[in-house]
Amino acid sequence: MFETASLNSVEVRAYRSLVRVPEATPSQLASRLGLSGREAARLLDTLEAKGLVSRAEGSAHRFRASPPDLALGPLLLSRQQELQAAQSVMAELTEEYHSEARRRGSGEAVETVTGAQAMARTFDQLQRGARDEILALCKPPNMAVPSRGNDTQLEVLASGVTYRAVYEPSALEVPPEVYRIREFVESGEQARVAAEVPVKMVVADRQLAMLVSPFARAVDAGGPTGDPTGGPTDAPTGGATGDATGGPTGDPGDPGDPPAQPPPAPAARPSAVPCAEPTPEPSAVLVRPGALLDALIAFFESLWAGASPLVLTEDGLDGAAVSDRTPPPEDLLLLSLLLTGLTDTAIAGQLGTSLRTVQRRIRDLIAFAGVRTRMQLAWEASRRGWL
Repeated sequence: MFETASLNSVEVRAYRSLVRVPEATPSQLASRLGLSGREAARLLDTLEAKGLVSRAEGSAHRFRASPPDLALGPLLLSRQQELQAAQSVMAELTEEYHSEARRRGSGEAVETVTGAQAMARTFDQLQRGARDEILALCKPPNMAVPSRGNDTQLEVLASGVTYRAVYEPSALEVPPEVYRIREFVESGEQARVAAEVPVKMVVADRQLAMLVSPFARAVDAGGPTGDPTGGPTDAPTGGATGDATGGPTGDPGDPGDPPAQPPPAPAARPSAVPCAEPTPEPSAVLVRPGALLDALIAFFESLWAGASPLVLTEDGLDGAAVSDRTPPPEDLLLLSLLLTGLTDTAIAGQLGTSLRTVQRRIRDLIAFAGVRTRMQLAWEASRRGWL
């Protein structure tokens, strides 16, 4: 509020000090704030000019604080009016922007953001613009902003915005990232782990999605280092076996023979070195309300429902997700047979089903547990008390 009133820290301290007393002289204020008498007098003159203090009746050297609602109210009202006017202009420009996008044929109002800096700026704006909820699908690599660099999330969490994030297990394998994720969780983020997260995505208030496009580094397509063109290196005519007309190991020839003709000049070769294609910049797609955004939100909710809540240990490592879901009885029977050490073929015989069905159900159990291997599945089953 005081920033809105264009007050510096010393002026704020002075006004707060005067609010607590009926009135004060410059020397009294100087004593309270640790200022000289001249500095306190100039400070009171500044506050009087801003309407925050007035002189006590009958005394030109005693000052009292003006009521805050009278001193700051009109200024705040003016700022509110300016903000409303700015919001109105922003709404007009936004509508004009989307109308132009629709005119160009972008029915879903989809646009592309290219470059790590632009992506980082857009991601920051997307988070700060959220008022209710952020949905996120997280997987490596981080192309614009690493988790440890996302200080904005902590600020937005503190403001009361809900964060729900689904992480791929590989995101928990890098200690610096895990420690920051733990900080997010301790600050209120609801985190889950899915066996696979197909895409990186952030959705703000179900009104705007940022979908990160994967990219690969270009491969150098040039020839060997010694020869940029990829052809053989230059050599004089006549190989190591020599030439009968005068090669290195051939007959030097009779003196009466006609002189050997000089070898033809080598063909001209390009001097420019072919350049590898430049590495493509990372990019993201912004999706605004429409069928595509609805589909992305439904995809997130589906992935969230099948993921396991994330719990991190004191050292920041994945402390195994806790889930109150239990596989159906028929899957528990299959799991018990698997844990006895039976082969898939033997389990199929026990259950009276095909080998392919057994393997499919085991894959489904692995996905259900949010793990990647059969060994991890056994551990999860034991830890969660399924058997």
